Amino acid sequence: MTGVVTGKPVRYNATGERVLQGGFLRLHMIDAAATPSYEADVYLGFDARQQDYIVHWLDRFGAAGSRVVGSGKREGSVLTVMIPYKENDFRDTFEWHEKTGTWVLIIENQNKDGSWSVFAHYSMVPAN
Repeated sequence: MTGVVTGKPVRYNATGERVLQGGFLRLHMIDAAATPSYEADVYLGFDARQQDYIVHWLDRFGAAGSRVVGSGKREGSVLTVMIPYKENDFRDTFEWHEKTGTWVLIIENQNKDGSWSVFAHYSMVPAN
């Protein structure tokens, strides 16, 4: 998993697996540096009653940021999730590229004027 966070290049080791009897997909991300500076578990689940997806981000910054649950809809190969943090909203877009077998994750934050800025952009390719 490679990308850019707040304009700085990053590289993570990432794994995805079904957990909790298939109820969630867990994406585990950890900085690939010798001394990791970031680690997160992202849980994505589908709510069949509401016909939407629920997302929980748990990361090294602790419980305060984990109070908020994101939700969103999938259209074709794109899942867009809104996360209403207290300071400002975030929008996570997961996009599957079947031809290349890769995922792209774009994380945007909403500015005070309502516009969106890219916070992070990642490409995820399978390890062979």
